[in-house]
Amino acid sequence: MKPISRRKALVGGAALVAAAGVGGRAFANGDEFFGAEEIPGQTEFVYFGSVKDEKGGYLDAVEVTFSISEPPLTYVSYTDVLGRYRTLDAGRAIVDLGYEVDTSKFELNVARDGYMQTRRMNRSPSRAKKGAFEINFVMEKDPNWEAKKKAAQQANAPRIDIKK
Repeated sequence: MKPISRRKALVGGAALVAAAGVGGRAFANGDEFFGAEEIPGQTEFVYFGSVKDEKGGYLDAVEVTFSISEPPLTYVSYTDVLGRYRTLDAGRAIVDLGYEVDTSKFELNVARDGYMQTRRMNRSPSRAKKGAFEINFVMEKDPNWEAKKKAAQQANAPRIDIKK
């Protein structure tokens, strides 16, 4: 095989990159997943991250609830098989409704049957007001889950009064 000059390699590499870019965007580590594509334009305010158990395993089907007190809005999303989640661009909805984006009125919670949240890790810049904000969660099995489940079932059981 004949050696290739540096110039030919650079030209060939540039052509390959240009051809790959024509078909669409491709990002490393699935970053396209975190882009808010439901509304075209710049991202206003999106939460994303992952949910793991105490051993580092990813948890799927975890309910992620993003609540806003003013205006009263609630968005629910679920983690995928890799334990990752992304909320809708709630900031865009707030701005479209005519309100200011005030992060002090935002609340993000995770829940899954049989588990309880033990850690919350905010990986976002502390002074940022717009954009995508990464918050990761760690959950562990709830040792009292069976007792709580049984108590809830008994509380919701229909009561029949038998009169003589």
